[in-house]
Amino acid sequence: MLKIEKINQFYGQSHTLWDLDLEIKKGRCTCIMGRNGVGKTTLSKVIMGLLPIKDGKLLYKKKDISKLSDYKRANIAIGYVPQGREIFSQLTVKENLEIGVLSNRNKITKVPEKIYDLFPVLKQMEKRKGGDLSGGQQQQLAIARALCIDPEFLILDEPSEGIQPNIVSQIGEVIDYLTKEENITVMLVEQKLPFARKHGDDFYVIDRGSVVANGEINQLSDDIIKKHLSV
Repeated sequence: MLKIEKINQFYGQSHTLWDLDLEIKKGRCTCIMGRNGVGKTTLSKVIMGLLPIKDGKLLYKKKDISKLSDYKRANIAIGYVPQGREIFSQLTVKENLEIGVLSNRNKITKVPEKIYDLFPVLKQMEKRKGGDLSGGQQQQLAIARALCIDPEFLILDEPSEGIQPNIVSQIGEVIDYLTKEENITVMLVEQKLPFARKHGDDFYVIDRGSVVANGEINQLSDDIIKKHLSV
């Protein structure tokens, strides 16, 4: 689904991603892991076209999208839930979702009922402003908004961060449903090991902007965790 070849990215003089290679397989949940500040969110923004790369390739369904603008990436069925959610706080829940609908690849005109099936609380609160929701409800709204574009590939950046356990559990169930029932490919940027192990299929560990370990999630050993993930 997505193959990254020798990506290099800079913030000013700071070299953040170093010859980074990885491959995310279709219909699977791939966890991107690592300590704070190693380049995980930078990678997400690079894939979405929000940050430029110096060199390397981004191959999405075998097509090079390295030079494609950020708004056009939504139009090729890539959904993105950024760290911090970034919903529109002054718009209602329904209006936030309708913004996602505008980029739907099937040109639908209203929020699909499936969205409300996955997140019933949003139906109950569709007239409430986004800023009035709890953090967990805002996270559900952000994921639902991304799903409104009907993505084939979905990036979730720290979806469990600062969220109450019952909603974290629900988000995990949604991830499982998307990959196993809808065949949607998910890239999950995550630091919580239990969540990653429960819902991930594959993993990549990043350290100082480079991949230092990868494999199927059951190969995420205690040695890897101690060396690259423990604080």
